[in-house]
Amino acid sequence: MDTTVSPPNTVNARTLLLPYALTLVVAMGIVQAVIALTGGRITLLAIILTAVVALGIVVWLLANYRALTRVRFGVAVAHALAFVTVTTSFNAHAALRAFILGSGPEGFETVSRDLLATPWFGATLVMSAAWGIGLLIHLVGVVLGRGWED
Repeated sequence: MDTTVSPPNTVNARTLLLPYALTLVVAMGIVQAVIALTGGRITLLAIILTAVVALGIVVWLLANYRALTRVRFGVAVAHALAFVTVTTSFNAHAALRAFILGSGPEGFETVSRDLLATPWFGATLVMSAAWGIGLLIHLVGVVLGRGWED
């Protein structure tokens, strides 16, 4: 017999956020696999798949917003999980790609051209910087609210 009493409005953060995080990891793994299988280029297909992941994030946030607001820093953690998963998948892929391309005879020139003159620039530097600024603002706001967003 369980005699512990929990407040009626508690939400298990692990039960709520762990499946979300694991789903994001799998989804971005699929996106990165598609990019690798299509020659390592960020094509329209990769952009569409990334947009589908973004739409999935929005739908999940809307469906779980009420529960997230009952977890201290819940919405901010969901935001941070999305940021880390998506940007790390692109940055790790770009780093691995740079390492492979850099091993050739004109390595530095090839890598710099590949990262700065192709869509990899937007998928790595621009997306990380823009989304990072938004996440920073969100985190500062939630800290000022002591972890609550209502």
